[in-house]
Amino acid sequence: MDKIKELVGLLQANKMKNVSVYDLSSADEEKFVILSTSAKAIDSKKLADIIAEKYHYDGKIEGYNKGEWIVFDFVGLTLHIFLAKVRDKYNLDKLYKPKKVVLK
Repeated sequence: MDKIKELVGLLQANKMKNVSVYDLSSADEEKFVILSTSAKAIDSKKLADIIAEKYHYDGKIEGYNKGEWIVFDFVGLTLHIFLAKVRDKYNLDKLYKPKKVVLK
């Protein structure tokens, strides 16, 4: 949970809005999803660069070129960085709502 709190702090420090954490863990696997909203694609891409460097991410960063919906798939954690219009369109918050986590 410390890594999640650290990542949420990094998102908030980089002006991401509506940062939400969802616990999709099962009996067999721990899995969290973080959703956040960026004002502009350029901000999303800058943040993606920061995250990739800080966490030594060597996987493919889905959606990086357009910057409208960027996805990082870490072990046990998936991070989504959306533009508001894309987040509203796909409305993953509604899908995951029962699994929302309140960080303390």
